[in-house]
Amino acid sequence: MIDKKLQDPLSLILIRICLRGKYAISAIADANGVTAIQAITLCVLEPNTPFPMSHLANFLSCDLSSVSGIVERLVASDFVERREWAQDRRVKTITLTAKGNALRHSLLEVAMEKRLPYLNRLTQQETAQLLKLLIKATEKS
Repeated sequence: MIDKKLQDPLSLILIRICLRGKYAISAIADANGVTAIQAITLCVLEPNTPFPMSHLANFLSCDLSSVSGIVERLVASDFVERREWAQDRRVKTITLTAKGNALRHSLLEVAMEKRLPYLNRLTQQETAQLLKLLIKATEKS
């Protein structure tokens, strides 16, 4: 357990970073006719990589029925495709379309350039260390 004197500022800075990223993503999402949560969903997906909807629900910290609604709207707008997973037909996966991949690229680019440019102040080693620490802090035990 970390000291309360360190925990509060750490929590606040992490919230600040999240809000800056969400604000940047929301602005470009609106311009492309998607909601912030749909834009965040696009950012989570990797190009040419099927992503199980159950994993998306876990990542977004919401139930599968909420994810279904998000995905349905993304499918209707041709940003993602929904398919059965080859290994288990009960599992539904989503994959970025070319249109979805292009928007994802724009979302991530704008988020970094407009709202998170201070991350460029970190060296390559500092960035790797920060990433390692954040992964450790957010892993399920």
